[in-house]
Amino acid sequence: MGRYAEIYCLNKRHSKIVCEFLSDLERIVSDATYYDDDFEGFKEVMNKFISYHNELGVYAVLGSVEYDNWYMSLPNNVYWATLGYFASVQAEGDDDLSVFKLKVLSLISKTMDRLDRSLISQSWTETEEKIHLN
Repeated sequence: MGRYAEIYCLNKRHSKIVCEFLSDLERIVSDATYYDDDFEGFKEVMNKFISYHNELGVYAVLGSVEYDNWYMSLPNNVYWATLGYFASVQAEGDDDLSVFKLKVLSLISKTMDRLDRSLISQSWTETEEKIHLN
C-alpha cells in the first residue's frame, strides 16, 4: 500500500484491517479489468477514497464526526466508488463484471464484520485498555 496516499488509522488493528482490505480490493479490481490504463485509473480512485477517509479522521479528532462513524466509513465509501468504476470499464476476457461486484461486496461485508469485532477487542488508542463507543 506504500504507493498510495498515507492512510490514517486509529490503531494497529485498524491499520491491519484497512491495509488487507485495500490490498484484496486492488487484486479483485486488477483481475476484473482488461486494460492496464483502466486499472491505473482505479488507483487514482483509491487515492481519492483514502484521502476522503483521512479527512473524516481529521474531523473525528476535531469532534465534528463520531469516531465510530469514521472507523467504519471506508468500506462503504469504497463500495460506491468501486461500483462507479466498474460501470466505466470492460471486464477481462469473457468475464462478467457482476461476478467481480459480488466479490467486492463480499470483501466489504467481511471487512465491516472485522472492523465491528475489532471495536470489541481493541481500544481506541494503543495505551487504553477499554473502548468507549456508546
